[in-house]
Amino acid sequence: MTNRRSGARLWLVAFIGFCLLHAAWAFAAPFDGPPDEEQHSLRAAGVMYGEIVAENRGHTVPRSLDKNNDAAGANRSCFPMQVTVPASCAEEPGGDSSTMRRYVTAALYNPVYYATVGWPIGIWPEWKGIMLARLINGALMAAMLAFAVVGAVRWTRHRAVLAGLVAAVTPMTAHLGGAINPNGIEITSGVALAVALIALLHEKREDVNRAAVALAGVSASVLVTPRFSGVMWLFVILGVMLVPVSWQRLKYLAKQRVVRVWTGVVVLATIASAAWTLYTNAAEVAKLDYGYQMKDVLKAAFLDVWPNVANQMVGVMGWAETLMPRLVYVVWFSALGLLVLGALVVGKRSQRWRMTALFIGTFVPYISMEILLINQTSWFNQGRYFLPGAVGIPLLAAHILAHRALTAEHFRSMTRLLAFLLVPIHLLCLAYTMTRWQSGLTILNPLKGSWEPPYGSVLPLVLGGVAVVVLMAMYWTASRLPKAPEDEPEAEAGFPAQVTDEPVPAGVGRS
Repeated sequence: MTNRRSGARLWLVAFIGFCLLHAAWAFAAPFDGPPDEEQHSLRAAGVMYGEIVAENRGHTVPRSLDKNNDAAGANRSCFPMQVTVPASCAEEPGGDSSTMRRYVTAALYNPVYYATVGWPIGIWPEWKGIMLARLINGALMAAMLAFAVVGAVRWTRHRAVLAGLVAAVTPMTAHLGGAINPNGIEITSGVALAVALIALLHEKREDVNRAAVALAGVSASVLVTPRFSGVMWLFVILGVMLVPVSWQRLKYLAKQRVVRVWTGVVVLATIASAAWTLYTNAAEVAKLDYGYQMKDVLKAAFLDVWPNVANQMVGVMGWAETLMPRLVYVVWFSALGLLVLGALVVGKRSQRWRMTALFIGTFVPYISMEILLINQTSWFNQGRYFLPGAVGIPLLAAHILAHRALTAEHFRSMTRLLAFLLVPIHLLCLAYTMTRWQSGLTILNPLKGSWEPPYGSVLPLVLGGVAVVVLMAMYWTASRLPKAPEDEPEAEAGFPAQVTDEPVPAGVGRS
């Protein structure tokens, strides 16, 4: 089988697996069950009605979707952030589709995401449009993750980054894959960008990895587009991966036409995103005063807020109110600790500094903003906000372990062990969150409750179960030891040949 065909086959299997997982969440969730979904749906409707720039955050929206807002724009939905209240208390979308003016909190977000994902809402402002928009969002996220899988398998030493990817894609990411919310595509773009840059800058190749350049360009352009924070994430990820890197390597890459073209694309996307933010003043901070005292803020941060942020990155579902069974976090943090602490122990000084810099770049900017602006914004951070940068930490850790300590056999075992431990947790989190939405956790049975998903409770569980089987099979087969070919395969445009351990000429080697 040629490199192109094997890469395309792997991409397709990974895409199907992640698509099924995201679809399971899409079919399981009530309207506005995922975080801020109603506001993002109303923004999508406004964009489809031609209101690209919303003055004073006002939008023309269909009454059939505006179920949970008062005239001032405050959310009055009965079940978000009320973990014991099932979704049966809320009005279902649909009915009168006549339009009205409404304050929409997401009205200043970049319209590109909403035009791409939310167009079905403009045509069908009811469950049909919502579900199609969720599925489009999930498919786009699945495509990004599938490209990351191919890159991890074909471009990195010992296929090591695949083990990091198992731990990086948390249930919270899957939850957002079944929602209308741009945060999900941000996270998966961060995954793809980290994989591409690791392959491009830190793996040995005698030529330029054109496919990695393209993936880096696409994922970086997508990352900066949906929200103003995307530009920050681009600088964090790119800065950490570039410094320190051999100047000879950078000069070699800079001379390549494909690198220059994609760099231009990313620069244009970044300028467009920054221009939108400045024009709409989307990052404006409200002029409020909550009267917090700094000593109380720091106490709450250390004892409650920051530990919960860590849990939220793994998965505290809905509006960050549905905490999963505690063992979920124990197992997931153990897997992350295996990778991250191992890399810090065996890595070279420059590699340890890169890991530390990525950790600081991921958490310090948002945390600092929250502390400094606490009286104007109150507590605004959630774990999912950190994921576009945080996903790179286990990926980079796996790369370091492959180059400093572990063999291909070790990573085959590690990838399969992590898949065995972590992938089934996705189904557990789905089923547990369904019981929260359907019965307010009074009945730990995802098939019962006072609220039922619009297409029934069985469909999400079946989709989730099949997704787990497909993903576990994909990780198992993708982690197999590559056969040593008699003749070195030629790199193809779509999926280049795998990296080797042969010496590399000066000027084009890894750092």
